[in-house]
Amino acid sequence: MRVIAQALFFVLVSGIGQVYASATFEGIVNPLYEIKLALPLDGVVSKIFVKEGDHVVKAAKLLKLDDALQSLEVTRRKEVYEDNSELDANKKNIVILKALLDSSQKLFESTASISRDEVTNLEMQYHTLNGRINVADAKKKQELIEYNISREVLARYILLAPIDGVVTSVRIKEGEWAKTGEMMITIVDKSVCVVDFNIEERFVRTLKTGRTVSLRVREGDTMTLKKGKIVFVSSVADRASALVKVKVEFENKNGTVIPGVIAQILF
Repeated sequence: MRVIAQALFFVLVSGIGQVYASATFEGIVNPLYEIKLALPLDGVVSKIFVKEGDHVVKAAKLLKLDDALQSLEVTRRKEVYEDNSELDANKKNIVILKALLDSSQKLFESTASISRDEVTNLEMQYHTLNGRINVADAKKKQELIEYNISREVLARYILLAPIDGVVTSVRIKEGEWAKTGEMMITIVDKSVCVVDFNIEERFVRTLKTGRTVSLRVREGDTMTLKKGKIVFVSSVADRASALVKVKVEFENKNGTVIPGVIAQILF
């Protein structure tokens, strides 16, 4: 853990003769969300929809791989799943066969005008056809799963923005080969910023998560006073420096604070 800066100064209260100690700790402002994006598969980049500096909304398209083959696979899976001609024919045939079986059983029981073997043969045909229908129904469920899997794979050929933010980095070009897991685009949301401070243990004792504190944040040539909220206070101190890590968030909806500048917390 490294201390960015630390200053300790004393204020002499005029006419009283008492000295009050005060301390300032510095940290670097970071955006709450800085997301480095990659795709879960390899492919050739066919289209890049954004450039550095663009504002994007959640679910906006950022980048697309060549998906011609996968699109054909989705079409093929859809055709296979939606082809119910054989299943529909078997379902119609089993209705006819069931009626024939019922009438044959009645004739055999009442008049014995047909043989038992004929009835048994019809029963076998009925059960065989019914089994085929059950198998076909199960197959349709599998085909639906395979169709949905192909659609999910196709969706992964497009990189979408996970948050509202600003594109700060585009590290690939159209026509280049994208590798699985390789960072290609970075999006930053700086509407909320966070500062990591390393503070002496004696000052940390008064800090609690959720408490509002005063910060001074650099904006251009000036240090602007802002209100921040403590979101984390480490329960242990760094062994090397004996300082405790504290995280403070503050709103930056107007975007006037640029991440990377210095912020100070005062005690």
